[in-house]
Amino acid sequence: MKQAYPAFVLSLTLLAGCGSVGPDYSAPVLPAAQRATSFGAPIAGLGPGEVEVQWWQVFDEPALSQLIQQALAANHDIGIAAARLDEAKALLRESRQGFLPSGGAALGYEHRKRSEVQTPFGEQRSIETTRAAVDAAWEIDLFGRVRRSVEAAQAQAGSRQALLRNVQASVAATVAATWFDLQGIEAEQAVVADISQSQRDSLGLVGQMVSVGAATEFDRLRAEALLRNVEAVAPDLERRRARATNALAVLLGQAPQGFKPPQARPGRETLNLRTLQVGDPAGLLARRADIAAAERTLAAATAQIGVETAGLYPDIQVQGSIGLLAGSLSALGDAGMQSNFIAPVIRWSLLDTGRVRARIAASEARTQAALIAYDQTVLRALQETDDAFQANRTAGNTLGLRLLEAAANREAASFARERFAQGEGVYLDVLEAERADFTSRRALTAARTEQRLAVVGIYKALGGGWEICERAGQACSGAAAVLR
Repeated sequence: MKQAYPAFVLSLTLLAGCGSVGPDYSAPVLPAAQRATSFGAPIAGLGPGEVEVQWWQVFDEPALSQLIQQALAANHDIGIAAARLDEAKALLRESRQGFLPSGGAALGYEHRKRSEVQTPFGEQRSIETTRAAVDAAWEIDLFGRVRRSVEAAQAQAGSRQALLRNVQASVAATVAATWFDLQGIEAEQAVVADISQSQRDSLGLVGQMVSVGAATEFDRLRAEALLRNVEAVAPDLERRRARATNALAVLLGQAPQGFKPPQARPGRETLNLRTLQVGDPAGLLARRADIAAAERTLAAATAQIGVETAGLYPDIQVQGSIGLLAGSLSALGDAGMQSNFIAPVIRWSLLDTGRVRARIAASEARTQAALIAYDQTVLRALQETDDAFQANRTAGNTLGLRLLEAAANREAASFARERFAQGEGVYLDVLEAERADFTSRRALTAARTEQRLAVVGIYKALGGGWEICERAGQACSGAAAVLR
């Protein structure tokens, strides 16, 4: 019978490689509408070429490039995502240990005293047993429970890897958006300061004209009201500037108190960019890290069905021990005290079939939800990309119109002031012209900011930026690397 055990174990080992229960995973096939070769009708300023990896270089802003590099190296969201990836990799290593035997050294001592009824005639009532052995158990993965567990853990690690890339891309885009928002606010503050000084000069002029009877007190009050109206904008702009600065500090992993953003170059009238290369839908779906994460989550859910399905079949293990057994510790070294065994153990929870089938059904439902979530992620990626293209076109058109409007209002305000100073016209014309000048100049600064944010939105929708973190020498582990 002892000779039969090795043959039995060998047979089970060979059978273990025959297959795994549960469905085999295959990547989902997208509908033809989602596998188009282009984004539709050509859009001015956008081309089908390969997407720029370091897309922020198109702005020609050295300060922005520096900020993004700092954020990739110190951002806390990136650090959290990196730590979760490390966790998933550790769990994957643990799941792979299921292919190997488990166990270890054991040393035990037992002292038991039997009752007189239990003690055979002529034997002692006290029994001592000392055991020193190495015990091991090895699961024969006949139905693929371990293999499916490894598949699930590997897919989960892949999902965490993709989520890390998604956070890296998102942080780069958010830093750029926050930076341009801060620049826009500072440009608006400059407009308010300039208009405020102009209004003070205008108020002084009206005061002089009132003193000589060339204007009325009503004109002076209207001029003062317009000045106060302009000055009242300044506190809210300062609040917005502080808020944007604080947000930028947190993105860089720094405390807001004492943080000073780098000095920005003076803003240009328009953002002159070369044609933005946006690729095609196939490249988008391959680049977007959230799509990759959703696909890996689907793979993990599919593998989990196999893990649960294996519960319908017997759990087969080979258990063994090599050691010594004696009546006392001092006798362990005596000859003949060896106690070795190897034995197959089969467990089959036939009474738990209902529970197992319920878990299988739950896994199948989770897989279906993961499939729907994957399809939804693809659709949202296409939607966000198209929305970004349209926003960019609108922002460009709006900026062009705002430039014309601001130029016209500035000239009209200058003309109205000259006429009033020469005693022609009424001061109401000056007030209306200066109010329109102030409004249009503020609107122009907002339009410039929106144009830059629209470009950032395109690259955020395209999911680019994380690729630089795949290169050697790039610090992209966020606060996780800083805190280690």
